Amino acid sequence: MQIKDGFTVEAPPDTVWAFIHDIPRVSACVPGAAGVAETEPDVYAGKLTAKVGAVRAAFTGQATITERVVPERLSASFKADDRALASSVTGTFTVQVTAVEAGTQVDYDIDVAMRGRLAQIGFTAVQQTAKRLTAEFVKCLQATLLEGGAT
Repeated sequence: MQIKDGFTVEAPPDTVWAFIHDIPRVSACVPGAAGVAETEPDVYAGKLTAKVGAVRAAFTGQATITERVVPERLSASFKADDRALASSVTGTFTVQVTAVEAGTQVDYDIDVAMRGRLAQIGFTAVQQTAKRLTAEFVKCLQATLLEGGAT
């Protein structure tokens, strides 16, 4: 399943890039993320809890940065498991940062493969959850950057 979207942040691209590139700090804006820490260079472990449709998923896993083009693109692969749901997710994501008149355009592309009970829920529920989480993330990111939290 592929999810593509984007949003505009009222901050300069270098400020947005610095914040996005600081994985533990940016993860504080990801709803349901907890315990994100670098375990080795460019490898981060953590947990993500989210309600997808009628199911509450709690994934533990890791993400590995696979490409970094400063200050415009960051790509990573990820793998996580929810033992209670006997489910797993794997995939890749890319974040692109571009200067625009209103500040910075942030576009993302996520390619996800799901297995187990979560996969039975379906694309629509997962896509709706992704849009809701993204809206919450953008709100937090904007507030953090306006407060000077990216410096």
